[in-house]
Amino acid sequence: MRVRVLGSAAGGGFPQWNCHCSGCRRARAGDPAVKPRTQASLAVSADGKRWVLLNASPDLPAQLRDNDILHPDNNGPARNNPIAAVIISGGDIDCITGLLTLREGHAFRLYAQDFVMSVLNANQVFSVMNGDLVAREILPPASPVTLHDASGQELGLRVEAFPVPGKIPLYQEEGRDLSALVSAESVIGLSVTDDAGKTLLFIPGCAHVTPEILERAKNAEIVFFDGTLWQDREMIDAGLSQKTGARMGHISVSGECGTIAAFSALMRTRKIFIHINNTNPILCDDSEEAKKVRDSGWDVAYDGMEVTL
Repeated sequence: MRVRVLGSAAGGGFPQWNCHCSGCRRARAGDPAVKPRTQASLAVSADGKRWVLLNASPDLPAQLRDNDILHPDNNGPARNNPIAAVIISGGDIDCITGLLTLREGHAFRLYAQDFVMSVLNANQVFSVMNGDLVAREILPPASPVTLHDASGQELGLRVEAFPVPGKIPLYQEEGRDLSALVSAESVIGLSVTDDAGKTLLFIPGCAHVTPEILERAKNAEIVFFDGTLWQDREMIDAGLSQKTGARMGHISVSGECGTIAAFSALMRTRKIFIHINNTNPILCDDSEEAKKVRDSGWDVAYDGMEVTL
């Protein structure tokens, strides 16, 4: 399985358009230790020719331009593209908005759990994806599904959707009670396995690490995991928000209850942080926090990063 990181930042990208925190300032200035990043998405392929997107971020147009693996075949029809399928892991804006970019008469298969598919079906804007070309298929919970392109050809990959702790999308929030915002349906992790039995986990949003997640990670070759914030009060302390990471449905990277601590016993699995907020100092390669991440056995995803399983 071949994996390309299309985007590695959280919602808003990095630098974020309306933020002048120290990291964003360094990224805008072209500091080589602080790489700009687009919003989180992966492209995976079993054959290096037909690609499956994991989430369709608002930055998809730039990601399509910047990644030659997703360019049309110059020897093919006048209009063609190697995107064969798209899998959506949640209903947040930074997971689904890029679908509107894929409206130009291109055939692909769209996979999502029932919660997300109901959001898409209820919003007429997403009807610009021609139903005759874009087949919509609901992912059943905890049941492996063989991936196909729009014509029904197998792609050499299987995906299993599994629940992870999280909350409903921001645009569906009402009130401030966190318990009322948590949903067993709104956020999923994706387990993608090729015909050789190699498995990738994609969990870009997660409120806390469960035993099921650890068990799945133990049996996977690689896990891309929620790296939104370094610590829970990060955005409050920066004067950028009144919400903690927990309130936003994201676990912290650091701390006794953080991700690094939770995964500390998993030595065989390669672990990579993705969906990283612009305030998180691990985006700066020369920061003490980035060093702690590397020393703990984790990597920090960056746009264009490629991994082969």
